[in-house]
Parts: sequence; C-alpha cells; structure tokens
Amino acid sequence: MASLSPLPDAEVEDSNAKPTDRKRAGARPQSARGDAPAKPARSPAPKFPVATIFHEPWWLSAASDGAYEEAVYTADNVVIGRLPYLRQRKIGWQTALVMPTMTHVLGPSLSADVPSGERGRSLRRFTISSALIAQLPQAGHTWFALHRRETETLAFEAAGFSTGVRFTVEIQPSTPDRLWREMRDKTRNVIRRAQESLIPQAIDDPALFFEFYQENLRQRGIRNHYDLRIRTNMVAACLEHGRGRILVASDATGSPQAAIFTAWDDEAEYYLMSTRAPDSGNGAISLLIWTAIQDAAAAGRIFDLDGVDSRTNHMLLTGFGGTLRPRYLVSRTSTGFQVAQSLKTQMTKLRGLKTR
Repeated sequence: MASLSPLPDAEVEDSNAKPTDRKRAGARPQSARGDAPAKPARSPAPKFPVATIFHEPWWLSAASDGAYEEAVYTADNVVIGRLPYLRQRKIGWQTALVMPTMTHVLGPSLSADVPSGERGRSLRRFTISSALIAQLPQAGHTWFALHRRETETLAFEAAGFSTGVRFTVEIQPSTPDRLWREMRDKTRNVIRRAQESLIPQAIDDPALFFEFYQENLRQRGIRNHYDLRIRTNMVAACLEHGRGRILVASDATGSPQAAIFTAWDDEAEYYLMSTRAPDSGNGAISLLIWTAIQDAAAAGRIFDLDGVDSRTNHMLLTGFGGTLRPRYLVSRTSTGFQVAQSLKTQMTKLRGLKTR
C-alpha cells in the first residue's frame, strides 16, 4: 500500500409540549504537558439536543447514506427530544429499526433543561422518551444501545421492550503521569516495548486507513462484510468536522504496523476501529490507544474504550485503568421476525452443508 504520511504540524419536557414526527436527510489536540488537563472547548449550543457525536445530523447522514429518520418532541416550537433511527428491510420483508453504521450508542437525546428535583427529572424524561418511542414506525425488530446519559430504561420497558446491559471502560481526563500509573503493569510493559520500534503519528487519509485494514483482513483470510464506502465517508466526515483522528504506528522503515480510529464530542472520545498487521504484536495497538488517551485527556475529554467483551478484549481494555460503566440495551422483536430469523438461520446451515 501507499505510505502513510503524517498530518502537517500546522493543523494543529409542559402542557404545550407535543410530539412531532419528522425525517432528516441526510487540529489534532496536543498531548497533555501540564499538571492538569485543559478544559474542553465547548461548541456553540445547538438548536436541538445533541447527546453525543452519534446524534449529530452530519454523523447520522454520513453513517446512513442520508436515510436516517427521527422522532421529535417539541415544546413551544422548540425541539426538546429526539430519537434517531435507521429503517431497514430485513428477511421476509420484515422492517427493522436500528442504529446506522459505526453508530455505537444512540437512544433518546433530551434537552438538559429539566426540573431540578430528581423525581421531576425522572418523570420528565419518562414522559418525553415515551412520546418518542410511541412515534416509532411499526417494525419487526427495534434495537438501541443507549448512551451514557440514558441510565433509565423504564420508558422502553413500558413500551414492551426487553432490556439488557453491556459494559464499557471510561477513563477520566488526568495528567499523563497519573494515567500511566493507573494502568496495569503488563500494559505499561507492552507499550514500552512498542515505543522502542514504533512511532505513532496521525494521518488524514481514510482511504489509506481502509486499504491497510483490508490488507490485514486479507492476510488473515477474513472477508470484510462492512460497507467500505460508507465507512470511508464516515471517517472522512469526522476528519472534515475536526471530530476524529486516525493514528498509525509505523516501524523504522515507515511501514504501518497498526492503526486505530477515534471520534469525539465535547464530553467523550470513542475508540471505534483498529487494525494491525498479522506480525505486528499486541503492543502496537496498545501504544496507539495510550497516545489517544493522552490526547483526549489534554482536551478534557473522557476516553471511552467502547465496549468490553469478557471473551475477547477484557484483559486488553481493562489494562488501561479507568472504570467499568454499564451501557444499557433495549430491544423489541415480533414473533413474525423471530420466525423469519429462525428460518434464515436454518437455510444458511443447509446451504453450508450442501457446499461441503
């Protein structure tokens, strides 16, 4: 693949409220140097609630090819609640409401203007969320992973949804020294070894990142089932808005050994994608994550390692310190969709037997 060039150094809820249904079409921070992390630069207040980067209209449009829709709740002509979703046609012409590509959390995005009392706040959020859920079109299957501000699933449960939980690791911004001390010894050791032979750098070409990604899958004999065009456009949109970075670890010859992609909003930075050469070693990815953690801390952002799986990445991600946080899941599936899904699974198994 072509060489990966670094970025230039210079680029551096009330009685008048009502639900409304509508459809929307769709400088890299320096590492911390002082004793305390800098406060994040806040974006101008939006005209509607945006809980995370995944609720931004530009993100949703790029991630869905402009096909996302959203339920909206207004009060005095002001939007105070939104619930974006992507409508898809699935097996047996069943409809599914899901989150767009690379959108790792979503759910209701509500205005911060809520009653000061805890009871009033909970009731308001329940009322608005229930109204948003009621606007969702009929579907055989609906599924959301809720963002960190959505810690109640009562409105979804009242609407017949099942709930579950996964966990992620969040690292609060702090000084580099403290962040380093809070990591597991083994994690620090693999980072030290990687620093001896690898140099982390930022690049600004999504095509090069995905070329490297595809090549690494090819060498492992793995087929990529993702929509590469949408993912490339998604990463490009993040870079264009100054809300994401690609970090690459290269060896002494300039050959890339590993790469990661992260994206952020004012509150948190999310570790979304990674890839490494088959012979690169585990330290390459750890070095890049450590680099991204420092940059996020320098900007005053939480670093979200975006999902812990006890079967695969638990030891890797918890090695960076931080705190395990719950991420709530909500889903509602019709009997018809379950039957169609079962039939599809059986047909897939039969085809597999016939081709052996």
